[in-house]
Amino acid sequence: MSNNKQVRSATMQRSPVQRMRTVLSESLIFNNRPLLGISLAVFAAFTGVGMVGPVRILYAQSQGASLAIIDAMASAYLISNFLFQYPVSWLADRWGRKHLIIIGLLVQALLSAVYLFVNDPVLFVLLRFVEGMAGAAILPPARALLVDIIPPERQGEAYGLFSAFFNAGFLLGPGIGGIVASWGYATAFIGAVLFRLVAIVIVLFMVRTAARTAITVDTPPTREIWAAHACALFTLPLVGAYVLAFGDYLFLGFDMTLMPLWMHDSLGAAVAVIGLAYVMWALPTTLLSPFSGRIADRRRRSTLILIFGLAQVPIYIAYGLLNVVWIILLFFILHGIVYAFIQPAVDASVAAASLSGMRARVQGLYTTFGLLGAFIGASSFSSLYSINFRYPLFALGLGYGSCVLIGGLLIRRAERRTLLREDATLA
Repeated sequence: MSNNKQVRSATMQRSPVQRMRTVLSESLIFNNRPLLGISLAVFAAFTGVGMVGPVRILYAQSQGASLAIIDAMASAYLISNFLFQYPVSWLADRWGRKHLIIIGLLVQALLSAVYLFVNDPVLFVLLRFVEGMAGAAILPPARALLVDIIPPERQGEAYGLFSAFFNAGFLLGPGIGGIVASWGYATAFIGAVLFRLVAIVIVLFMVRTAARTAITVDTPPTREIWAAHACALFTLPLVGAYVLAFGDYLFLGFDMTLMPLWMHDSLGAAVAVIGLAYVMWALPTTLLSPFSGRIADRRRRSTLILIFGLAQVPIYIAYGLLNVVWIILLFFILHGIVYAFIQPAVDASVAAASLSGMRARVQGLYTTFGLLGAFIGASSFSSLYSINFRYPLFALGLGYGSCVLIGGLLIRRAERRTLLREDATLA
């Protein structure tokens, strides 16, 4: 006991700088090269995504694309990404995560360059469909890779760090894209190509894993094995996570079809201000996600999901009620703070419920259900927007809140069952 007291006393006597150095030295990001590599690669890749996010729709509009074409572009991406999520994730479990990530990044880089040579609005729909295929090969394998390399007791922290780098890409990307787009839309697409190429280099040299991550068997799968696999993909906590993903991605549907139009046409925001809005949301999320990830490893994840998920509902309602751009930017900051405390908890819950040989498939299904929500959101919100620009935001808040309540309670019930089993084992 005396030794422990001495250690604590010595720790408290350290300067703030020394304590910060100790925290940094113990952080996963500095002690796990593959985690650092995949986080940096995702940061670079989604900086490229963010650069063209607020620009693509306005670029298509400048080339004569109607609202129907813009809606079709979003639908094409979402349908393609939805269709290829599980097949690509299945391949990642069999062939290896790293290969799929590199291929997806390479295809995305090529497609960003192709935009520079297209002026037929209909071809934008085809490009978005192919982009959906490439996008399916990046995030699910990357998330599954984290589960492969991080022990369960620190997966919340790992996903918090991963989310910080992921959101930092959206923090930097739209800001750069909004600025360079003022010189011409083409510069944003060129920047997106370069950032994807940087991500490929990082994956090649920093992410070293085995080529195959799944356990192979000599006998062909029987009907019983397929049934067991299906059950493993739809356990209670995973179903809850799928519901949460559906609700969370409703905003993606709004973002891909209406967000730039809402801010530009209804609120009078310039392109640079639209990019700033993404920055205002991503900055607090980037800074707080590592901290919230540690909390997710120490607290009941369902509690974090319910509290910080339901806290977003009035924010969505406020978006629909407000007309002043700078006030909405302040709400983006608040939204980013709240969101930072839910996503690592959801990610860690999914990781804890995933079997070792099916991690990419679980991540693929998680994203698939999310994309289903994005597709439904993109389709329905466009109709509501044509009536009144406020209606999609109100519907978004109510839909997301319902999914948080259902998904969070399912995960809470699964946690309660786990606690009861642990108590019975101890007894």
